[in-house]
Amino acid sequence: MRDFESIHRPLREEMHQRLQGRADSGGDMGILVSYTGNLSGTASDALLALSEQAVMSVGSPLKRSRRVGHVLIEALQNVSRHGWVDAQGETPFFLTLEQTPLGFQVQTGNIVDFDMASELRERLATVNGMSRDELRKAYVETLCEGELSERGGAGLGLLSMAKRSEGPLNYQFSECGEELFMFTLAVLVRN
Repeated sequence: MRDFESIHRPLREEMHQRLQGRADSGGDMGILVSYTGNLSGTASDALLALSEQAVMSVGSPLKRSRRVGHVLIEALQNVSRHGWVDAQGETPFFLTLEQTPLGFQVQTGNIVDFDMASELRERLATVNGMSRDELRKAYVETLCEGELSERGGAGLGLLSMAKRSEGPLNYQFSECGEELFMFTLAVLVRN
């Protein structure tokens, strides 16, 4: 059994590194929302409301705010369904919402076990290899099949994020313990 600190430390360090890198870059762009903690319905609702408000506050249209909101919801559901659960039954993660010259980047980081890392790598490679038309077709087919996995998802999350981002889903796996990995997913919602 792993202790609380050994799991939460890599999340805090990764978040700190990302925030520090963004602060050093200067300019008008930057982090609008950041959070590190455990995933819960209350946290998800608050992060969604705060993120949509942040996107609107920098002058973006409602349509873009909603697209960012949809990506954020899918990213949080991805953490919920695939994230490693600690001994207290919690799923630790971090989230950032950043305004960039190209759009808004939603980034999440959470711990996954070896098997989930392998599965996610495979699914992300498949999704990133699809054209726009293939994404649409796969999304509709998955939606029509309507079969739920043992974790409660239908497999639409990554497809939905890829459709809304109009670009590849950027991801990284970093080893952070015995058969545990830090999984970081970054999705850019273009202007």
